Amino acid sequence: MKSIQSLALLLMIAFPVIDGCDSSSGTTAQKSYVLVHGAWMGAWCWDDVASGLRAKGDTVATVELPAHGADQTPVSDATLDAYVAKVAAAIDAAPQPVILVGHSMGGVVVTEVAETDGAKIDRLVYIGAYMPKDGQTLNDLASSDADSHLGPVLQIDTVNGVAHIPSEDLQDIFIADGTASEIASVVSNYRDEPLAPFLTPVHTTAAGWGAVSKAYVYTKEDHAVSLSLQQTMTADVTLAATAMLDTSHAPFLSRPDLVISTLQSM
Repeated sequence: MKSIQSLALLLMIAFPVIDGCDSSSGTTAQKSYVLVHGAWMGAWCWDDVASGLRAKGDTVATVELPAHGADQTPVSDATLDAYVAKVAAAIDAAPQPVILVGHSMGGVVVTEVAETDGAKIDRLVYIGAYMPKDGQTLNDLASSDADSHLGPVLQIDTVNGVAHIPSEDLQDIFIADGTASEIASVVSNYRDEPLAPFLTPVHTTAAGWGAVSKAYVYTKEDHAVSLSLQQTMTADVTLAATAMLDTSHAPFLSRPDLVISTLQSM
């Protein structure tokens, strides 16, 4: 009997039970994230969230969309198709399946990506993001948002094909709950937004985007994509998980810790 007990103990040491976690460390299985920023921002906005997730053992890719951040693509080449291609390339380079996260305008991009690359995606996560239906444009959704503060201050430059937000309005639109340094980051990294993707219809099907698991993170005090519009867009969508953050439009800047814990719970 003693020898049998000893053998059992040896087997437990050599072959620990694995059930979605590393039994030696107690940590959860590594996840693979691809993070997609929204309009008037760039990959820089995910820095704190990305570093926090990596510190927990996850793999993270942050996408710089064409003509955003440090990317020097001409505005004339900044199309929804170009955005989708950039995200698809990031997914292909990452461990799959990925958790694909889209913020604001990035929600339109990840929706279109999921239509064709759904098999590579474990879950879509929308953070204060536009979630278009088949045939809708971002402009369709934004134009319907009576509670947004964006419309009254937005300046359209048709000559250069961009949309401009005056610097004095950036705090209210993006990060009303931010510190002085966080607000300064938004102002210093600001670039005018290419217009063409706003006007491009999204195409989705039940077999494509519809078949991918989805979660939504609502941003309660959002002045760009209002909570009322967020709730309207998701009202008839089956969501695997939801969260409500008491933040403005850019919680990854004002509350990166909260975004990290929320993502890891989904």
